[in-house]
Amino acid sequence: MIKRQKGALTVEVAMGLPILLMMCFSWVEICLLSYSMSISDHALTVSVIRTKKLGSASSTTTVAYQKELEKHINQQGGVAWKYLAKEGSVKIHVDYFKDYQDFVICNTDYEDVEQCPKKSRQPKNMAIAMYRMEYTYNTLFDGLLPDFKVRRELMAIQEYERCAFKIGQGAGCES
Repeated sequence: MIKRQKGALTVEVAMGLPILLMMCFSWVEICLLSYSMSISDHALTVSVIRTKKLGSASSTTTVAYQKELEKHINQQGGVAWKYLAKEGSVKIHVDYFKDYQDFVICNTDYEDVEQCPKKSRQPKNMAIAMYRMEYTYNTLFDGLLPDFKVRRELMAIQEYERCAFKIGQGAGCES
């Protein structure tokens, strides 16, 4: 009876080891994905905080918020960012809205904000901005897993563009 059980451990290891390795690599992949999402959230948040305060209330020229945002995100992404997002897949868009009602209409009535006529690409006198960042996550198993798109959105009040966003008595900018 003992002679017949030779190689049982070999069979168990041969069948169980690939499953164990697949579980370990899947766990590492999920950890990297959550890290990638956290890094993109942090980079977008810090970049928006810095970008939305550019300019001045007395300025007659508009700030190129999207270019500034791209510059700040590249700085805030960190060293690991180039390994977590596929090269050339990072897309950044900034959409501007005159008031909160336009923002709500564009986000509830339209499947994609790009189709909404109430949004604008020009920041002048647009109080609300929606910063969007989209990238393709770079998986460990690049050939085995399909592309995974990550999209982050952040809404912010533009500090120096809110002439049309009057709050309280006497608020707003001169025409």
